[in-house]
Amino acid sequence: MFRNSIVPITNTAAAVVSKKAFTLSLLSLPNEILLIIFEMLDIASLFAVSDTCTLFNALSCEFIIQSFQSPDVTLRLSFNQEYKLKPHVEFQFSHFDKKTHNLVFKPTTEKTIKFYNSAVVRKPTLSTAALVTGNNETCRLAKENFLQKASTLSIKNYGTFNETHMITRNDHQSSYNILYTVSPTPENIVPTRSGERWVTPTEFSCPIEFFYPQGNSISKMIMKLFSKQRKNMTPTKKLSKRKWADRKAIEAKKYEMDQNELTPVSN
Repeated sequence: MFRNSIVPITNTAAAVVSKKAFTLSLLSLPNEILLIIFEMLDIASLFAVSDTCTLFNALSCEFIIQSFQSPDVTLRLSFNQEYKLKPHVEFQFSHFDKKTHNLVFKPTTEKTIKFYNSAVVRKPTLSTAALVTGNNETCRLAKENFLQKASTLSIKNYGTFNETHMITRNDHQSSYNILYTVSPTPENIVPTRSGERWVTPTEFSCPIEFFYPQGNSISKMIMKLFSKQRKNMTPTKKLSKRKWADRKAIEAKKYEMDQNELTPVSN
């Protein structure tokens, strides 16, 4: 009954416009009915529903956690250093931390990444965080980077580090954490250059709000259209001094000719 009538509310810009009316209509339903509806939504729609109001956030939390427990859903973290080293690590949902109210992810397999610590090389960064799934309904999430900006990783010293970075969702600040270890080059490997650091990501944690849709789809479409129009506009070129002088001379000559035509010839 509900499966055919409920569609992912983030699919189109028109759905974003009617988001408020959609929310008000659902709020009139009993919680038991809402739970049945939320159970049928895909994970992308659950994020959007959870973002609407406090009640929907509380009711959808359990179903979001259940969706993350699927082996088909993984969190892909991509790293970057000097736009040359671009490794990524796949993370699987581990558990929900009731103390911090964070989703905790662990690597599917331990992966060590080689970076370089140098005064002439920029620090490595965590550049993207995306959800990867085999479900056609949610594969669009793989195109969404949930990081508002890249965050740097400190690799100067060896040891275990737990870095916290701030994010903003709907004018509310929150944070995510990445836990990793920094080790020297293994004894059985010959370093290719000085300053080698071997980084092993071990944990990533974030609130559910981390995966909320970022911004208004309509606003993004308008800004994209506006940027295209600006690119298509031909910029006005400044004239050089010589060309400017030539233009003035032509205008003066034309004015003189017009005056001669208006001046009567005396007998």
